[in-house]
Formats: sequence, structure tokens, C-alpha cells
Amino acid sequence: MNQAAKALASRLALGDACTTTGTRPMPISVSTDQIRPTERHAFWTEAISRSFAPVETSPLGPSMVSGHFEFVGRGAAKLVRFDSSPQCYRRDARLVSRTGSDEFMFDFQRRGLSAMVQGRNEGTITPGYGVLYDARRPFEDRLYGPEHRSEVLIVTVPATSLLRAFPQAEQFCARPIPLSATVARAVAAFVRAAIDAPEPQAAEDEADIVDYLSALLRMANGGRHELARSSLFGLLDAYLKADIAAIRPVQLIAAGFGISERTFHRVFADRDTTFERRVLHLRAQRFRKLLCTQREASIAALAARCGFADAAHATRTFRAVFGMTPRDFRSSARHSV
Repeated sequence: MNQAAKALASRLALGDACTTTGTRPMPISVSTDQIRPTERHAFWTEAISRSFAPVETSPLGPSMVSGHFEFVGRGAAKLVRFDSSPQCYRRDARLVSRTGSDEFMFDFQRRGLSAMVQGRNEGTITPGYGVLYDARRPFEDRLYGPEHRSEVLIVTVPATSLLRAFPQAEQFCARPIPLSATVARAVAAFVRAAIDAPEPQAAEDEADIVDYLSALLRMANGGRHELARSSLFGLLDAYLKADIAAIRPVQLIAAGFGISERTFHRVFADRDTTFERRVLHLRAQRFRKLLCTQREASIAALAARCGFADAAHATRTFRAVFGMTPRDFRSSARHSV
């Protein structure tokens, strides 16, 4: 086994350990950057096959093979950020028969294009759209783009779980699914946040992810999302975090999620908080992050970027949440470097 293969096996073994032990789910990262050009194609194919489902890969055009992905496990589900040079990913009947699989995948297209073919369905997926495909059956996915890169977020879930929640799932494979609705954008934000800053794994995480994909498919089928109140908190939280500086009025957010204002407030009450308190808490968290990363910016400027009325309001909230002023926090962070 060469050094590249050993490194890949080590990284993926660590990912399995994090997924199965229920410890904090740190992202597992795989990249071709440090792989010799002559070994990249084989390394990349092996990485995809070990992490998702066995496939064949082939470059599209003259560009050198390159790619990167990182994933975090949520029970039997995986959340992945994936980007690659123009390539074709093919899982034919031979691979399906030889290796098997019991998963559905859903791609959120972020950059470039995907041309997906499965069975009689075929679709070109552009940014702002997503696509479902079934790893139990042959498929072909061609990733390309005008800047020679394509980036997607991938959610992988057990097929039995998704079919139990939405029995018609197979009918939507390889069809572009719009992601412009509020709920769909919140699901994409949830996936991004889980990869960027994974939190301790909760028992309901995998079930929520299946529920979220089912909701996207129901809406693509012309129906309502049918999400239970217990599942809505994660989506609302992701929605708020995505644009914490410019929160819309409650009635508009509730309408976007297809729920009444009463139900909206009960979602937060179920977590022993209120919408207003949660917004302040998220703004304080964002403020703390900016204090660490934007060390030359003024307190007032950072407060405005977080949606606070002014620096005084930001300072009061920050002290209430973290027990110190933003200025003292910034000073202690500098001294600890």
C-alpha cells in the first residue's frame, strides 16, 4: 500500500470511529492536493468509493484531476462538502451487483453544473437546485462548470429510512428540485453549518436529516413539508444563523415555513427559550467569533454586522451571555495567542 493509500485509510478509519462511538463528530477531510499527479486519479476514485459508493471516475477535458471533500457523520447519515475538477462519476450495473448499497444521496448544487442520469430520468442541475439519486441503482453524474470546478453539498441517508418517510422517493431521482423556498434554503444552511461547525451528536440528528430531505421531496411534489414541531427548531436555527444581522419579522418567517405564529413561538418554547432570546444568543455567538477573527475592526462595526442596535446593546448582551465585556474578551484572546 503506497503512502497516499495509507493516509486515506487512516483518515476514513478515524471518520468511522467518530461516527460509531457517538463522540464529537469532527469533519474528516480528504484532498488530492498532496498527491502526486500520476496517482491522483486512482487516489480520488478510491476515496469516493470508500466514502460513498463504489464508482468509476473519468476526467472530463484536459484539466488535471483534483478534488476535496469533508464529511461529518450523523448516525447512519453523512453530510459532505464536495468539490472536484470536471469529472464523470459512474456507478454501473456491475458495480451495483458486486458491492451493493442501501443509500439515497441528495446533492445541493453550489457551484458549477451537474448532469445526472438515472434510469429514464435525466436532468442538468444548476446552483439553486438539488438532485436526488439512488445508490442502489446505476447512475451517472457529470460534474463540470465554467471555472473548471463544481461544488456540491451531499446528504447521504439509508434508503429504508427515506422510503419510509417518503415512499415515492424513487420517482424523483435525477430530476432538478428547486431550493429557493424558505424551508429548502434552511435545509441547505443546516447542512453547511453542520459541516463547518459540527456540534455534539444528538440521537435525533439522523431522523431530522431524513425528515428534512422528505420535506424537500414533498414540496417538489406540490405538497406541504409536514415537518413536526420538534424538527423545526434545527431548521429555524440554521435559517437565523445564515443571516443573523437582518432578521425578518416573525410573521414573515412563520409564513415562509408554512406555520402559524403560535406554532412558531411554541417551537422555541419547547426548548425553554423565546424567539427574541434565541436571536440575541445567536448574535452574541456571532459577535464572539468576529472578535476572534476581525481583531482590527471596532466593537461598533462588529456589533452592526451582527444586527445589534449599537455597541452598548451588543456589550450588554455579550456580558449577559459570556460573563465579560467584548473588550475584555478580545484582550484575553490576544494574550492567549
